[in-house]
Amino acid sequence: MAILTIILLVSTAFALGDTMIRPKTPCEIARDAVPHDLVGAYIPTCDAAGRYTPKQCWGSTDGMIRPKTPCEIARENALKKVRPGAYIPTCDATGRYTPEQCWGSTGYCWCVNRSGQKIQGTETPPGTAINCSTKMKGVGSKM
Repeated sequence: MAILTIILLVSTAFALGDTMIRPKTPCEIARDAVPHDLVGAYIPTCDAAGRYTPKQCWGSTDGMIRPKTPCEIARENALKKVRPGAYIPTCDATGRYTPEQCWGSTGYCWCVNRSGQKIQGTETPPGTAINCSTKMKGVGSKM
C-alpha cells in the first residue's frame, strides 16, 4: 500500500509540475521582447530564477554593461514624469545614491543612507550648505 501511495504522489507531482509555471520576470520579458534577427541588439541575460545576472554583456561589441541601480531607476522615473518642482534623486558615477540629496525647487537638503532612505535629523533649510559626513557624526547613523 505504501508503494502505491508513493507512486500516486510522484505521478501527481509530475502532472502538476507542468501546470505550475511562474509568471515571467522583468528580465525574461525584456529578453523575450528582443527580435532574434535584429543584429547587434542587446539581449538581457537572466539567471535560473529569472533575475538579471549581475554582469550583462552586449554580444555584438563584447561590451559589458550593468543593470540599472535603484537610484538610477528612481531618477529615470522622476525625470519621465516631468512635473515642475519634483524631487529628482542624485546618483554617483556607480549608480549609488549620493549621500547628500537636495530638492532643487525648495532648496531643502538632507542625508541618505546607501538605500536612498532619508536619515532623520539631517535636513537643512534652503540656502544652508550640507555636509553629510559631519551630520552623520551628530546623528550616530552610518551611511
